[in-house]
Parts: sequence; structure tokens; C-alpha cells
Amino acid sequence: MYIYLVFGGEFFDPGGWAKYIRELAYFLNNHGYRVKIVCRMGKIFPYYIKMSISDGAKFRQIKVISKHKGMHLSYLLQHLPNLLTVVLGTIRVIREIRYDKVAQKIVHAHDLSSSFFIAYLLWKLIKIPYVVQIHGFPLREGKIKLMNNANPLLCHLVWFLTKMLHIIAISLIKNSSTILLVNNSEVKSFYEQCGIPSDKIKIVPSAINLHEYKNHLLPREDARKILGLAESEFVTIGYIGGLKPEKNVETLVKAFEGFVKSCPKAKARLIIIGDGPTRPFLEEYVRERGIENFVSFLGFIPNAYRFLNAIDIFVLPSLSEGSPIALIEAMSSGKAIIASNIPAIKELVEDGKEALLFDPCNPEQLKNLVLKLYNNPELREKLGENAKRKAVQYDINAVFPKILHIYKEAIAYNFVRQ
Repeated sequence: MYIYLVFGGEFFDPGGWAKYIRELAYFLNNHGYRVKIVCRMGKIFPYYIKMSISDGAKFRQIKVISKHKGMHLSYLLQHLPNLLTVVLGTIRVIREIRYDKVAQKIVHAHDLSSSFFIAYLLWKLIKIPYVVQIHGFPLREGKIKLMNNANPLLCHLVWFLTKMLHIIAISLIKNSSTILLVNNSEVKSFYEQCGIPSDKIKIVPSAINLHEYKNHLLPREDARKILGLAESEFVTIGYIGGLKPEKNVETLVKAFEGFVKSCPKAKARLIIIGDGPTRPFLEEYVRERGIENFVSFLGFIPNAYRFLNAIDIFVLPSLSEGSPIALIEAMSSGKAIIASNIPAIKELVEDGKEALLFDPCNPEQLKNLVLKLYNNPELREKLGENAKRKAVQYDINAVFPKILHIYKEAIAYNFVRQ
């Protein structure tokens, strides 16, 4: 079987979607399937074992991306289809397929944008079965981005285009023989309300290769030394991920400011690993509040999970998530976790057992939880142990066989419809 994994971005992007696709490609390749990656601008290349995450050659050194200057138009429009990607991707896959008419083929699209339209056109034109997977909650995340933009006219235009795209995509899904994959039950309920039959929607959470991740974790002292955290007695609060409006890192910074002011003699630091359009605003806030000596912006670090042992308390303050890989990575490394009390996160961890959950719009509540864990190393250890045990459920060998079963369902469903 040929499996075409279609992704509107670049295969080696640092984001959660790209990580997920790399893990899936690695799994499928190791189970004997022939995998082709279709990327931005319709680029196609085969996946081989040497390109797996175990290679690591591309990710040895820390690389800091230059600071973003704000919410560029391209950032606001990135979730909308790229016409060139759709056209080139469709044409190139058709050209490839005509040379092999024997092997079974399926297309796995990874968004409701460019990759979905490529998959739909391939199904419509040459009847290749497809499944489409939604990572996160695109409509909600798009609205959060637009709320943080100062140009109301632009916001209204982008939001109109976003809703039109959504209506068109939903209509096409309802009238084609496909299966929709989502990360959690909240997103499933939303698309059921949009009219997609329940039996066409499957929940598949994110997954990581636990064996590979554990092998690449750096020892605590090595990780702290590389990150410049020489004070070994300091408790480190850490965030790893994009600096985007929906990630809500501003609430974390405000909570840490409150923590520092309530405990001025506390031996603690906040490290933020990641980059994105909100970084300049966060750095300016830290400077204005006089806490720059306690906060480190480390920029984008490839395969940043390797440095999780440098962190004592991992915080994920997101306003919206699908099935966050960063949280699963923190769980697998046994971190004490504080995370937003939102449906997507509550499906991964239980409050008081694997994590402490808080209202993402309440910095004071987050501050109190940071203070609680700062003063209670035993609780940190207990939460970390529970999270590590729970992470086994999100190993690729537990999750990805479900996707293989869904591929077979989609092929059978497409055959019946024909």
C-alpha cells in the first residue's frame, strides 16, 4: 500500500502537526508501508528510515530563530488554502500514480486547508480513498489570533474567508466517502453539530515514540548547563511551544511576576523555549515589570523535549488545544505539570492526579499553583510519576494501529460508494 501523507507546511517544521506527521511516517515505514510525503508547494518525497527522528543529525545544536516583529498578514492567513500548493500537489500526485496502477493507495490529509483540497480533488478525479485529520480546533484558534490584531477591517475579512472555507470543507466531507479524524471529543461534538455523521468521525489523540524520546532526553545537569541554568538549586518553571496568541503565554508570565513579588527571596526561574509573533510583547512586559533577571527567552530549540530534565515544573497555559504533543512529552519525562483546565487537556490528564489544572484566564490561580508546587517537592514527584505512567497510553505503538484500521475502513467505504 502507498500512503500519501499530505501536509500544507514543511515536513521538518518544529510545530506539533509536523512532529505528529514525522512520527506517523516513521511508524508506517517501519510496518512495511510505502510512505510518500506531500508538502508545501506540492513537493513530494519518499520517507525512509534514515529520515526518522532517531537520526537526530539535523537537531544537534541549539538554533535560535530571530525575533518576530508582530502579527504579519501571512501569519493570519496561514490556515487558508494556498492555491499553488493545491494545484501543484494534485498534479504531481496524479503524475506519480499513473506509473503504478496496481498498488492500493490512500491519501491522509492533515488539515481542512490545502491538504484537504488536494485529497478531495484526488478522490474526485481518480477515486483515491482519503481520510482527513484535524489537529486542534482550527476555527477557535483562528478567532483567537484575530482577536489580537489591531486592524478590525482585516480581521473581519480573514474571519469571513475562514468561515467560508469551513462551510465549503464541511459540505465536501459530508458528500464524499471519507472519514474525519479529530483529537478529542469536544472537536468531535462540534463537527457532529455541523452535520457530519458520528460514524464518520473518529477520535485519535496525538502520540510520540516513547522509546526514542527517552533515549534522547539529556541528563538534568547537562541540560541545565547547555541552557545556561548554572544554579542547580533553583526551581525551574518551564514552557515549551510556540509563542502565539492561542498559547496564552502572557498568563504564565503574569503569574510568574506575581509569584516573584509574593516570594522575592524564592530561588526560581522561568524559562520559555519557543518563538512566535507574541515574543516581542512578552519580552517588553518582562522588562517593564522588572523581572528580566528571573525570566529567560531561549528562542526556538530543535527537538526541545531533550531539555525537559532541566525543568522542574512544566506549564501549558493554552486557551485552545487539540491533543498537545508538548504535554505528552512532559508527561513521558515525568514532569510536574500545571495546565489549562480546557476539554482537550482534561482528556489527557486528570486534575490532582497527573497535573494541576487552572483557569487559563486567571493568572492569580496559576500563581498559587506554582507556589504550591514550589513549596512541595513531594507533590511534584508524585504528579510526575503519575504522568509518566499515563503517557504509555500515547505511545505510537498504542495509537497508530488505530489509524491503520481507519485506512482499511476508508478503503472499504470508498469501494462500496463506487
